[in-house]
Amino acid sequence: MIDDGGEPVLMASTDGRVAKAARIGRRSWVEVPGHFGERLILAGPLRVVAGTTEQILRRLADLGRTVSTEDGVTDGLSVLAVSVDDVVLCLPTTDEDCRPRRWPTSTVGRRIDLAAYAFAEPDLISAYAPELIEHLNVGHADQMRQLARHALPTAIAGDVAGVQVSGLDRYGIDLWRVDAAGAEQVRVTFRQPLIEPRSLGRELRRLLDQSTNTSE
Repeated sequence: MIDDGGEPVLMASTDGRVAKAARIGRRSWVEVPGHFGERLILAGPLRVVAGTTEQILRRLADLGRTVSTEDGVTDGLSVLAVSVDDVVLCLPTTDEDCRPRRWPTSTVGRRIDLAAYAFAEPDLISAYAPELIEHLNVGHADQMRQLARHALPTAIAGDVAGVQVSGLDRYGIDLWRVDAAGAEQVRVTFRQPLIEPRSLGRELRRLLDQSTNTSE
């Protein structure tokens, strides 16, 4: 399932129940899970996207959205979309059985304005945060230790036993700095919010250069 201009698009067997429901415009929903237990529920009439499957996949590819199929075969598959008319964000603190059928109650999550949903830009940093954090911890431990020293100017060379990246968002990195006194959480703030994953490298180089110049 991918997002195409504010509509979830998915592929299903042409002869299956989902495609048959789309041909009669039956109302349905898609649940999009988040990294921290949250769920975004997108609901509305289900429909078949106009055009052949190959044409639609080519159009999506031109927009940078790739849909993979088993063995690259698209025969017997239809492209379906939900014409979203209701968006609900369910947070982990809400009732575990957060389902569209219970939307009239107060136990569901927060409704999202349709215009805000349709025009929202994807947060690629949040999407790739787990992979980026692992990469920093495994491949850049020395640089993360240097950042931790820079974030705490009182630290002296050699007193940092270890550093672990625990969080990453558009605005900065959360580190756990460990020394003889114990563990302390450190927040390293970026000069500019990150737009996409490749900008992380540029921002880290700037911070590392800044910490080097400060220590000289």
